[in-house]
Amino acid sequence: MIIVAGTLSAPKRAASEPSTVPAAAPTDAATAPDTEYDPLFDEDWPEDATSSQDVPDPWESVNRRTHQFNKGMDTWFLRPVTNVYGQSLPKQAKLSVMNFFENLGEPATFVNDLLQREWDDAAITFSRFLVNTTIGVAGLFDPARVIFDMDGHNSDFGQTMALAGVPSGPYVVLPLMGPNNLRDSTGLIVDLFLRPTFWLLGPTEYIVYTTFQGTGHGIALRERHARNMSALEESSIDYYTSLRNAYGQDRESAIWSRREEHR
Repeated sequence: MIIVAGTLSAPKRAASEPSTVPAAAPTDAATAPDTEYDPLFDEDWPEDATSSQDVPDPWESVNRRTHQFNKGMDTWFLRPVTNVYGQSLPKQAKLSVMNFFENLGEPATFVNDLLQREWDDAAITFSRFLVNTTIGVAGLFDPARVIFDMDGHNSDFGQTMALAGVPSGPYVVLPLMGPNNLRDSTGLIVDLFLRPTFWLLGPTEYIVYTTFQGTGHGIALRERHARNMSALEESSIDYYTSLRNAYGQDRESAIWSRREEHR
């Protein structure tokens, strides 16, 4: 936490009057407080700290090239497909697609709930997966929420590592998937192994996941957030930097919004 020392004027003392104010301790580089913030782990980081320094980006040149590749894929493939997807499918069908992929992610959420010792969350996640896979027809519908009032949540291995004290590490832009960081990229690999479709599709699960769900570039998610993404790009002087900062804030919120007691 940054400590700002201030001085106030006080009445002058007589030369013979002893001072009751202790002398200030000398400061140097070795004793100066650390002014670097880690937005994931520092409780006292400022609310308005939204500069590019919040997300360490030592690999920016490579990340920018990957970002340009992703923009090209978005322009020539994802955006046209998303438009067709959004215009051709009725609302309930699109909701069923989201329900289906969210249900596939429940086993990973369940394992991470257990690793985080969130027993109530784990029980809800297990119950949701059981109900939605059976009554909900392989997850196309969400009777767990509609009938039994069991709301879902997301918990991934990146969050598990964050709660264990693992720092976020450098910012990275993954091909097709977009913004991420080193810790959560590692967690993504673990979570893919926990998805049932991985054991059916093998490594191609990565392509299926990123194409249809993904962390911001998937068709289903892109259609849901298309307006917000377009507004961010149109209002940004540097879309890369804006996206990086937005990712950092969104990821921090995803980790801590339900876990303030863990800070």
